[in-house]
Amino acid sequence: MPTVRVTDKDFQSVVLESKQPVLVDFWATWCAPCKVVAPVLEELSDTYAGALTVAKVDVDESRRVAAMFRIRSIPTLMLFKDGEPIQAVEGALPKQHLEELLAKWLPELAATARSTKLNVPQLFELLKKGRPATIIDIRRPFDFARSHLRGALNVAADKVEDVVRGLGPRGLAVLMCRTGEESESLAKSLSEKGLSVVSLEKGLLEWEGAGHPTFSTEEEEEELAKATKGSRS
Repeated sequence: MPTVRVTDKDFQSVVLESKQPVLVDFWATWCAPCKVVAPVLEELSDTYAGALTVAKVDVDESRRVAAMFRIRSIPTLMLFKDGEPIQAVEGALPKQHLEELLAKWLPELAATARSTKLNVPQLFELLKKGRPATIIDIRRPFDFARSHLRGALNVAADKVEDVVRGLGPRGLAVLMCRTGEESESLAKSLSEKGLSVVSLEKGLLEWEGAGHPTFSTEEEEEELAKATKGSRS
């Protein structure tokens, strides 16, 4: 999908009212670094087609928008989500750097980029921001009961496809196991079928090693009971 040219007239409708994130490139025809980053943005637009819009604003032609967001240097790349600017970087950054930034800012793009892995920092950020994601743990029920991520589903590997298909528009499915090996293989297989699935890289071991919390089934049930009791009192 090609990048979209945006002006003062349609910035509101194309960027601020967009239902999906928009990466805006503030540029100018005379800017040499802008020409360097242009083909990179075209590639990113193709890679994330359907999940991210890449728009271009010529600061000389669209002075009102450039002034509104206080653009001082070009190229400036500004990411918008739900009508608000959430991040910005300046300069002609290489593709790998931009992909790393997008993965950090929008972890849910991992599946769209044909990647089947999500690392621990990305998953933590995803959950912290309340982004739609369903964690599916494919370990044995006994192991799951002892320690798992809050709210995770325990699903046998041969049943995961049915569960993922049943999620519908509820967002990204994140598969996990103890080391990440089995869940990665399964995520690749399901991704090839067009499902929005990634695996947690290095699995539960990496999550716990980073100091993030896990819960037993008993602990979750106790928390639920307390919450239910509190809502009734």
